[in-house]
Amino acid sequence: MAKKSVGILPNFIIAALVLYLTSLIMGDRMVFSGFWGIIITAGVIGLLNFFIAPVIALLTCPLQLLTLGLARFLISGLMIVLASAFLDSFAIASYWWAVLAAIVISILTSAVENLFGVRNRQN
Repeated sequence: MAKKSVGILPNFIIAALVLYLTSLIMGDRMVFSGFWGIIITAGVIGLLNFFIAPVIALLTCPLQLLTLGLARFLISGLMIVLASAFLDSFAIASYWWAVLAAIVISILTSAVENLFGVRNRQN
């Protein structure tokens, strides 16, 4: 099956689904206040990843080169912690649980995108 590029709404739905699945895996270390908590958190994390994460990635470029890109999970964990700080509808236990959540989110996003034949980037 050929992968097809999709728009913002399907990607947002996938992000919200993956956040929900991650919260099921993480248990009480990652909690949402309900359906709208997941939706709002997906939006806030998406905005943080769009605006703030690239700046931090640029500032930590030597660290990312040294760790062969694995430091990106540290940045993603920071975005999750920032979202938790901004929102009352979302809580994460600590920074290191957020890094673990970032790893789980990455794996689940790849799995869901492969399951539905979706790709996010143009080649």
